[in-house]
Amino acid sequence: MPNKYAFVLDSKGKLLDPTKSKKAWYLIRKGKASLVEEYPLIIKLKREVPKDQVNSDKLILGIDDGTKKVGFALVQKCQTKNKVLFKAVMEQRQDVSKKMEERRGYRRYRRSHKRYRPARFDNRSSSKRKGRIPPSILQKKQAILRVVNKLKKYIRIDKIVLEDVSIDIRKLTEGRELYNWEYQESNRLDENLRKATLYRDDCTCQLCGTTETMLHAHHIMPRRDGGADSIYNLITLCKACHKDKVDNNEYQYKDQFLAIIDSKELSDLKSASHVMQGKTWLRDKLSKIAQLEITSGGNTANKRIDYEIEKSHSNDAICTTGLLPVDNIDDIKEYYIKPLRKKSKAKIKELKCFRQRDLVKYTKRNGETYTGYITSLRIKNNKYNSKVCNFSTLKGKIFRGYGFRNLTLLNRPKGLMIV
Repeated sequence: MPNKYAFVLDSKGKLLDPTKSKKAWYLIRKGKASLVEEYPLIIKLKREVPKDQVNSDKLILGIDDGTKKVGFALVQKCQTKNKVLFKAVMEQRQDVSKKMEERRGYRRYRRSHKRYRPARFDNRSSSKRKGRIPPSILQKKQAILRVVNKLKKYIRIDKIVLEDVSIDIRKLTEGRELYNWEYQESNRLDENLRKATLYRDDCTCQLCGTTETMLHAHHIMPRRDGGADSIYNLITLCKACHKDKVDNNEYQYKDQFLAIIDSKELSDLKSASHVMQGKTWLRDKLSKIAQLEITSGGNTANKRIDYEIEKSHSNDAICTTGLLPVDNIDDIKEYYIKPLRKKSKAKIKELKCFRQRDLVKYTKRNGETYTGYITSLRIKNNKYNSKVCNFSTLKGKIFRGYGFRNLTLLNRPKGLMIV
């Protein structure tokens, strides 16, 4: 069974070295400590520990930044063998852009019905300010800070090592090594992608050859399936060919269109661009928390290969610290972190002592158990007024309309769900 460490505070709130969870529960049973939080396990001793008895071994936090998942690892530099005290993978929110578009629709509808309000233009000063980071990207960087600040409350962090992400998007789209001067020249004929595609194809439909008609810029690899919004994924088609032949049959023509424009299949470049943005902002914030060191992805990969460590976000975070080899890399429990919205819009606040976003365990009649969190509470419109809930497992499986009899409350997270 994987080991798990507990963060320890003394009676005055002094940060002490973590201890194994078995010993932490032993101290709680003996009345020598009290439970502060269970996920992650945090205890508070009922005595004060003198400063000269506090261990001063260096503690380094490694962060493997990514657009969908982020790895965290806290490693202690010991005299004999270094050991991992905490490792986790955080799944970033991917719904912010969609929610902002939905909010924009509501806002436009509301404002369009204010007849007394005069039209205003050029009033988006906040979105044009220098150094602005889009909210969908900013919330990902803020989620990393939320995890670091939570750890800092319960354990000393002497240094933070952040993996620097450097992706050459132009090289990905071109598919070859570029000269320095080529980066200074645009790779398309117009800043507008549609116009650039039409200019490149001589304003001619690439399927039927017609010119005197309405022309469309068609995504060869559909956007809904992760196709890139790039000129290397666009081709000119007339309205008739686009609507009657190609629409809903994109994959039938994919190879043919890629051969016509001499291109290759491009995946969505949004992930690469997201992880590249906001790096300076994140570095400035982390440097105010502790000493910050930047390492490269290549350096992390070389260490992982040299010590034959399995590829994962949390293991990469361990490699970024540079404290290798470690004694217990395969025996340490990996936490799962999910950032939650600070404001809950639940219409029903509580049912049967359960609330929305509570971490629960559901036990089926055959003994199978599922761990997840409650997504909604509701009362059925029947003669019994049945009280039910919907909950989602950590792997994304959704259960709808289940009662509370077989639910067990595990934790009530605030801001961060740590499992």
